[in-house]
Amino acid sequence: MTVENAIQKLFDKHGRRISKGLSASVCDANRKFRLDQPKLDEEVDFANRILWLHGCLGVDTGITAEQFQKETERLLDLIRGNSQIVNIPSGVYLPIVLPKLVTDDLGTTFEQYLGGADNSYAKTFGDRKFHNYCKGGLEGNVSVIDGSRHDQLIERMKQGPVIGLYFPNPLQGFSVQAQRGQMATLPPACVGREGFILSGLDTVIAMIMYPDVMARDRNTPGMDLAAFSWQSPDQLFNFEANDHELGFRDDGLHCRASGSYSGGLLFLPPESGHSE
Repeated sequence: MTVENAIQKLFDKHGRRISKGLSASVCDANRKFRLDQPKLDEEVDFANRILWLHGCLGVDTGITAEQFQKETERLLDLIRGNSQIVNIPSGVYLPIVLPKLVTDDLGTTFEQYLGGADNSYAKTFGDRKFHNYCKGGLEGNVSVIDGSRHDQLIERMKQGPVIGLYFPNPLQGFSVQAQRGQMATLPPACVGREGFILSGLDTVIAMIMYPDVMARDRNTPGMDLAAFSWQSPDQLFNFEANDHELGFRDDGLHCRASGSYSGGLLFLPPESGHSE
């Protein structure tokens, strides 16, 4: 008799998070609302995306296209070598570069990044408008949700730019409470171990780098930034695109799941350091 350890897969064959064991509401993803994987085969593809980030945000991260491509390939290899999470790249994945943080106030950082998203959206869709409905009210009012692990990303960004793999819609159909609750069973990124954080700042950076994917048209899923709250835990941010505009707004906590909305996950490499 052979005894084998059962490996519990955390994502299904479509790259969607398996929702088993959650008490918060989850519904099926509405496949009418979808994202398309961009071409990321050659160094020039990575060069175009990182130069776009630098130009729209007005910041040079110091990361080269070669570094960006090699780290992306390394992160994908880490995922493909882990049978629990191997399915997540079956969905859309977007390599991103998060710049070094220059302020401790998250609201100020949001205002800067949203300005970059405005530039990127306008350059991509000249006849469309970006509306930041929270403009002027972010400074001092943005908080990280406990358990989201987003504070770990922020600490890394204080040290320098961070390369990660952003998965925009593995949580499509998850209420925000479910998005937050499912983090308890995902592997964390820590010393000597790669893992996931719940998306927030990374979603805005992805919007800057991939507006053609993230804000294509009205059939793009709405994007929740479930790692953050604004003013109170019951208010959060999301992006909503349609055929003529892109909106960034605050919204009440989603008590019910919606198949046309999604939260994202960011996959990070292991933190540098030595295991005990």
